[in-house]
Amino acid sequence: MDIEEYYLQLKDRFPAQADGEWFPVTIDELALVFDCTRRNAQLLIQKLKEQHFINWKSGLGRGNSSQMALLRNKEELILARAQSLSQKGQLSEAFACIQASGRESVHAEFHTWLGNRFGVQKERSEQDILRYPFYRPVPDLDPMKVVRRTEAHIISQLFDTLTRYDRSGNELKPGLAHQWEHDEAFKRWTFYLRKGVLFHHGKAFKAEDVQYTFDRIRQWNGEDWLINSLQSVEVTSSYTVSFELRNSNALFAHFIASERFSIVPDDLEQLEARRNFARLPVGTGPFSMRSNTESMLIMDANEHYFAGRPFLDAVEMWVWPDYEEELRHTQPSGQPQLLYFEAMDKGEAEQTLNQLEAGSTVLTFNLSKLGILQDYSLRKAIHLALSREQMIRALKGRRTKPSSGFDPSYYDAGYGSGISIAAARKCIEQSSYSGEALQLYTYEYYSNEEDARWIMKACSQIGVHIELTVLPIRELSQAEVILQADMIYAGEVLGDQPVITLIEMYRSKHGYIRNHLQSSLRAAMDAMLADALAETGEDKQLIVLRAVEEELKRQLNVLFVYHSVQEVGYDSSLNGIALNAWGKINYKDVWVK
Repeated sequence: MDIEEYYLQLKDRFPAQADGEWFPVTIDELALVFDCTRRNAQLLIQKLKEQHFINWKSGLGRGNSSQMALLRNKEELILARAQSLSQKGQLSEAFACIQASGRESVHAEFHTWLGNRFGVQKERSEQDILRYPFYRPVPDLDPMKVVRRTEAHIISQLFDTLTRYDRSGNELKPGLAHQWEHDEAFKRWTFYLRKGVLFHHGKAFKAEDVQYTFDRIRQWNGEDWLINSLQSVEVTSSYTVSFELRNSNALFAHFIASERFSIVPDDLEQLEARRNFARLPVGTGPFSMRSNTESMLIMDANEHYFAGRPFLDAVEMWVWPDYEEELRHTQPSGQPQLLYFEAMDKGEAEQTLNQLEAGSTVLTFNLSKLGILQDYSLRKAIHLALSREQMIRALKGRRTKPSSGFDPSYYDAGYGSGISIAAARKCIEQSSYSGEALQLYTYEYYSNEEDARWIMKACSQIGVHIELTVLPIRELSQAEVILQADMIYAGEVLGDQPVITLIEMYRSKHGYIRNHLQSSLRAAMDAMLADALAETGEDKQLIVLRAVEEELKRQLNVLFVYHSVQEVGYDSSLNGIALNAWGKINYKDVWVK
């Protein structure tokens, strides 16, 4: 415990004493306050006096009262302490300090101060450091385990893949491989690797790292459909690697551009003996990880990045759990700001970028197990009870428009026709439902929980009883947990390559939709997806995927709910700002005037 905390104990023990006012006290009394021996209490008093926290006049004789004056203002001291902790990267401790004060004025002043720490900070060394708030830490940055968009985004700043998809040009481009080729059957793929690429810890990138990356994924998740499609990964030279596939896949080079196939070093096991790789990963990307705690994540520019050094020198993500709420009361000092969509309807920014998110929120019905949801009339009743327009009006936020599928540019007006409580009640009467409790699962995220409770309330109007379970997303990604649920509510976001994301979603053995399908429909879907993998044209692939979606809708395996808008706020001093499919910014391209 430092000396400031001992002083705060005194302020708590003697709350009626004004600053600078003398009052009587004994050493024995202070020993009780500090929970220490009489001798240690005397030592603490001396330190507090030397550091000008108190004035002290010793009493004569044991047991006689001394005189003490408390000199430092409690609120000012708590604020200064919280600011100091924040600047050391100890945000969790800073928030705890402010919370313990119980003073609204201190709370408001600290959050105003904190809000002004964000944006691009010009350091004396002329370094450009971008700071922004986020509502949670991101400790799980192992590429092969990625399940959330924020983690996927940060992974893309730290790692590279063999190929990369250029969303602006709608084309596949070289990544760690500068060239690739395939045979006529799309079953043998050969990639030619860049020379001179270094991992962040100084190791040279070679073909063995590629082989190790794919072998590592196979060991961790032997059920991964794409990994299972690999017959072999062969290192033919230090800078050449070949993949032999069991089946034709015209899209293989596109699939391995996704974050989960980011290349890791083949000495990773030695690295893990010295560091937590998931929290402090090592890749070849434009930024390297300096630190990643429960309070702060810091990435530094990779000075030797093969595709060019980032313009920013560092990126700092400060974990501020309730920043969305607090930014309503905080007026930034004018520093260039970057605010992600979580705060957009509550905070303010000089300029914003927005786009309609590719994807949709969905409600899946578990038809892989026997139960009341096998009754089509019950599923239709729930569909008709959910007025998407009413939900969007009631909950607001990023919810933008009703969906009839994953593609926000396409809407089937017939999908939403006839929706009403009255129509839903008629379907209930035609069903065999008799009050059974349905288990609805969703993962931890405030909008998911709001939506799920709205769905519960809507269903209660037609007599359908729903019990809600909210789980961490990692837990809800386990097949055995998915199968326990009667329904799952979640958001599915399509990445930069919608075709690839959809196929991955439908094929993943950890996916909600796949696990909730009847075996016959799952087999039919797999046959359709095999057709998509054999096609070389995106238009033809999308036709196949649209047919899969229509079948899911026809059988009411999946209910589509709404599309969201993605927004980011930023100051006009920031340049190179563009949204990716996750609604995030590629920090490598950001620069400051």
